[in-house]
Amino acid sequence: MSFKKLSLLFILISAFVAYSFSSRLHNTVQNTSSSRDIALQFITYNGYGNNLYIDNVLTGERISNDVAVTSIINFPIDSVYSIYTSGTDTVAPILSVANIGLSNSSDSITVHMKIDPGNYLRDTLVRGLAPGQTAFVTFPEFEYTIGTRYYIKAFVTDSLDSNNTNDTLNQSAISLPGYRRNVLYEEFSSNSSPACANNNTFLNSFTNTNIQTVNSIVYHTGILGNDTFYTFNPVQNDARKNYYYLVGVPTTFVDGVLITAIPYGDSINLYTPYNTRYNTGTPVSLTVSDQIIGDSVHCIIDLNVLSPVPKGDYRLRINAIERYRTDITAANGENQFYDIFREMYPDTNGISILLNPGSQQFTYTYFKNPEWIDSVLYTTVFIQDNLDREILNSAKSREIVINKKRPEPVLAVSNKSDLFQIGTEMQNYYPPVTGFDSVFSDLNIELFEAAFPPLGWKVFNRDGFITFKQFSGANGPTIGGVQSVYMNFFNYNIIGQKDSMYSKVYEMLVQDDSVEFDYAYAQYNNFNIDSLIVKISTDGGLTFPTEIFRKGGLQLTTAPQTSSGFVPQNNSEWNRFSYPLQDIVSVNNFSENIPNRFSLDQNFPNPFNPETKINFELPVSGNVSIKIYDITGREIFTLLQEFRAAGKYSVTFNPQGKGLSLSSGVYFYRLNTQGFTDTKRMVLIK
Repeated sequence: MSFKKLSLLFILISAFVAYSFSSRLHNTVQNTSSSRDIALQFITYNGYGNNLYIDNVLTGERISNDVAVTSIINFPIDSVYSIYTSGTDTVAPILSVANIGLSNSSDSITVHMKIDPGNYLRDTLVRGLAPGQTAFVTFPEFEYTIGTRYYIKAFVTDSLDSNNTNDTLNQSAISLPGYRRNVLYEEFSSNSSPACANNNTFLNSFTNTNIQTVNSIVYHTGILGNDTFYTFNPVQNDARKNYYYLVGVPTTFVDGVLITAIPYGDSINLYTPYNTRYNTGTPVSLTVSDQIIGDSVHCIIDLNVLSPVPKGDYRLRINAIERYRTDITAANGENQFYDIFREMYPDTNGISILLNPGSQQFTYTYFKNPEWIDSVLYTTVFIQDNLDREILNSAKSREIVINKKRPEPVLAVSNKSDLFQIGTEMQNYYPPVTGFDSVFSDLNIELFEAAFPPLGWKVFNRDGFITFKQFSGANGPTIGGVQSVYMNFFNYNIIGQKDSMYSKVYEMLVQDDSVEFDYAYAQYNNFNIDSLIVKISTDGGLTFPTEIFRKGGLQLTTAPQTSSGFVPQNNSEWNRFSYPLQDIVSVNNFSENIPNRFSLDQNFPNPFNPETKINFELPVSGNVSIKIYDITGREIFTLLQEFRAAGKYSVTFNPQGKGLSLSSGVYFYRLNTQGFTDTKRMVLIK
């Protein structure tokens, strides 16, 4: 097992605690803004303690009857990469619908999903939901074309629902052409660690079984004492260890972004990250071939970029690997060593490359050390983004199977790409389509059930390492679900590191509203103290002067202390925080100008010639469109399509002034905004 927390850290932590809690909550800067819109900032300071969870962030006030579409689970907010270069694939859309009200919902909740292009329109009935309960609704499969952008509308209708502003979600998604990846397992081991000896047998068997799709590199460390492979190249082994901020062994990183749980003997712990990454497409294909020429190895590396790639600091890393050695005596009893890291070229910084669409070829020749065995020597290459450590793809020059055994049981892997996966979203990696690249919804509760970060939210990660991430398997008690956000303090050995998560802007709040969220935390010990601070902005997120929450260590604790990585097991291990906004948002002294419901008035005059006025009211801000249709239902003109703040409005329709040549007759105008659609009839007389 990995050891955790050195005594040297105690001094640093003590200084950090004194700094973090030197100011008191009532001494924070007072809010002087007159805004009725707020944004939230969640700040964590790392003390290398234990994990923190946050869920169900609510702004506003829960009413009696309120059913909401909270997320489209397996559609991205914008773009993902397919595992196919072209053609079609299928996905069965999944929606989450929650009762965020205080009373039982009706038995007549109808959930609808519409996808265009494709003429996909389906609905299903959801029986009564208890307060805080979430239902996950799976719709029939939809066949989509890779490279085509789709527009998804999901909404609920419920006879008892008294808040229509959160009934509808609209978003767009596209699956860009890509490839299926080879999954890279980078393990950090030590010949002095009994835990490594116990776990490596299973990792070696896993690699043998999946050798066509799994690449493996085992770095040896000097953490626990002498290791022959480490002493051969301590500088580069340490460089990779420090790259991942590693403190204990055995630890295995999968594609640089996932960590394999211990013990490896549990096949789920090895196959779960494999399935996740194997079914996540990549825009980059990568191959490598090598040839031993005298005392050198000559490599030819080919890569192809099929779709646009986000900006990053991409490095091509070339590695000399020995597949198998049995001539080393280890203190932990190991006598078979696989995929031994020997050297990285030209060094551990790798080769900086640009990933523009198209093909590239690299050649590299490295010296073959006489101690290496030619028959089991091969080259592994991978492309890694230094900004977030994600590995886009990897390849090896040879597949050398050693002592292959009967295949281990494998968790089910779909033969379809299942492209629209949680956590694979790549926002703004593809040219946006104006007006449709957002989720148009005035949800006042964020459940963290779909893509992370949610639309309008952002995460600021100073060191590019551990930060706020989505977690499956722990959910706050206020609203049902299966996911939350967590900060992995347990593995975060950079003492004092600050990370921030910012919410979207919540609009048109009143003094009776509040900010609420669920949180869960357990201490590791009395010395490694982590903290959470929450602040509010009333200027659109430019500044956050008002602090509403500051807790750390024992004050933050919601569950018993544990020396294992904390995961809340039940509702009793969560707390709920609530803060009234009466001193934050301005007094609602202009509420008489804000409508309390949506409305679309009859045009006046009607009949009309040459022009008429159309009045409408919005109780909340949002994107609004008014379109004109002829008697056949054909759209003939867009009168309005823009964002409007809550209020009362009037627009004028003059066909002649708009360059339209319309004959006398019956026409229709339709107002559409989130949570509300209405159509009325008008008559033009010439």
